[in-house]
Amino acid sequence: MVFLGVEMEFGEGEEKDSSSKLRTLARGLSPAYLRFGGTKADFLIFDPKKEPAFEERSYWLSQVNQDICKSGSIPSEVEKKLRLEWPFQEQLLLREQYQKKFKNSTYSKHSVDMLYTFASCSGLNLIFGLNALLRTADMHWDSSNARLLLDYCSSKNYNISWELGNEPNSFQKKAGIFIDGWQLGEDFIELHKLLGKSTFKNAKLYGPDVGQPRRKTVKMLKSFLKAGGEVIDSVTWHHYYVNGRIATKEDFLNPDILDTFISSVQKTLQVVEETRPHKKVWLGETSSAFGGGAPLLSNTFAAGFMWLDKLGLSARMGIEVVMRQVLFGAGNYHLVDENFEPLPDYWLSLLFKKLVGTKVLVASVKGPDRSKLRVYLHCTNINHPRYKEGDLTLYALNLHNVTKRLQLPHPLFNKQVDKYLIKPSGPDGLLSKSVQLNGQILKMVDEQTLPALTEKPLRPGSSLGMPPFSYGFFVIRNAKVAACI
Repeated sequence: MVFLGVEMEFGEGEEKDSSSKLRTLARGLSPAYLRFGGTKADFLIFDPKKEPAFEERSYWLSQVNQDICKSGSIPSEVEKKLRLEWPFQEQLLLREQYQKKFKNSTYSKHSVDMLYTFASCSGLNLIFGLNALLRTADMHWDSSNARLLLDYCSSKNYNISWELGNEPNSFQKKAGIFIDGWQLGEDFIELHKLLGKSTFKNAKLYGPDVGQPRRKTVKMLKSFLKAGGEVIDSVTWHHYYVNGRIATKEDFLNPDILDTFISSVQKTLQVVEETRPHKKVWLGETSSAFGGGAPLLSNTFAAGFMWLDKLGLSARMGIEVVMRQVLFGAGNYHLVDENFEPLPDYWLSLLFKKLVGTKVLVASVKGPDRSKLRVYLHCTNINHPRYKEGDLTLYALNLHNVTKRLQLPHPLFNKQVDKYLIKPSGPDGLLSKSVQLNGQILKMVDEQTLPALTEKPLRPGSSLGMPPFSYGFFVIRNAKVAACI
């Protein structure tokens, strides 16, 4: 099963999440998780006495006596200020990431309120990443700041899940602090006890959000799971294919690079099976390229090959939740850009959510060079008004530079098939930031309305055509597959 999660990464003063347009886009992906985390989470300190920023104060004043989920718009002077400020915020975050020099920042009660309101009004379940770099002299986690936040969130009856720390395997590099897996396990036990003494006693706890399963990270994950694995609800780890600063278009279209994900999943699952068998494993943060993504690649049509293939492989290998870095925020791998315009991977995620169900079936392609024509098969999402139990959704990526045709097996040969083919739009080709679905450019109707995702019915018995470098979904109607009923 795959439930798509999305993330936000914020620095100080980034309260743009209040836009009704962004809320509409987020709601389109619901139900999903919204993870507030990333590198910066370990440099954020909650200050309950901090005064609200100009943007926050203006926003809350504008919401007085209104249904907070219905209004959602922000005053024009706030929006103007934020649009001017955003490029500087983005540069600051990326510079810190590049130089590996991070400064602590504080956030207020109002920031927490705005984040929670955004999540709940968008139908997203909030996962909040607590700062794990706050340490006592003997290197135990200092939970005093987390207590302040938990007390505040309890007083507001907020429903939140929790994490502690982001990529603890690189704490030494980021902050000059080394913490081993045993200590981290003890820290999670401490947090679990804290949650148990509060209104969050039934809240979920996820971790340890380690990086890719390389030697030292595997060692850390093993010892963490032995020490504290019992108190977490799902094991989380992170994956990126390539370095964003040197990635090329060819990397994004290379089946060998796509296949590297398989061995990373296998290694992680093996560690969990050896230490905490039957514990769920989630991809707690993931995208195409690390270091903020690859400029002019991670936000284009070309990025969709990595994204769709990762969703397919994750589901096939038993990863239940995939958290996409990021919904909105710094870098080039966001789903929504700084003007709140949805990028190609947003539309791909939206189609995935609407058409793909949680039950995974097996599909394969016969013929040579199968690694470049990749197919995945699920039961169809029965919440889609057009489809019913027993229907199938096949999704496919064609990495060949020629058209490929898929022929359904005999029992499905004469079924009605709906095609949802995604291709780039405009002169930039694979590097386009705009896409078309069955020939129609996808764009929002207005700030509150997403476009209809209209199918193209195929004649029964016709082959499923995949143009060069394209991806798409095919819903096989009235398939009456027993596993889907």
